[in-house]
Amino acid sequence: MTILPEKCPTTVRAMTVHAPFAYAMALGQKTEEYRYRSTTYRGWIFLHCGLSTASDYAFEYLDMEPKDAQRGCIVGACFLNSCTQSGNCYAYQMITPVVFENALKIRGKQSILWLPSDTNEVKIFALAWQILQTMIHTAK
Repeated sequence: MTILPEKCPTTVRAMTVHAPFAYAMALGQKTEEYRYRSTTYRGWIFLHCGLSTASDYAFEYLDMEPKDAQRGCIVGACFLNSCTQSGNCYAYQMITPVVFENALKIRGKQSILWLPSDTNEVKIFALAWQILQTMIHTAK
């Protein structure tokens, strides 16, 4: 079992992803996310469900309706384990997926991996960390 620190580390990042893919990652059905830049960051990331509807076709693979997506929210978390080059892209490998029962409303960012930018966002990250802790520590 993974033991998480009590307080949310200031280094924890979030990633904004199109809605069906954010859910697929949180559910463990999508273990890689492809981006055009590499990252040296390794650790927990919060999965933020973006507002775009451009990829809503992919919801059918999740047996989920687009109207049920909590857009503009953190819907889960996973651990960014590695980043490897794959052609002209980089594959971010995710492990230990966690889907949150209750999504947390927060505005997303364009950066690939982003940090909270104000005190309200810091509070939301802290709450997301508490949810993650509870889910990880109570998992059997």
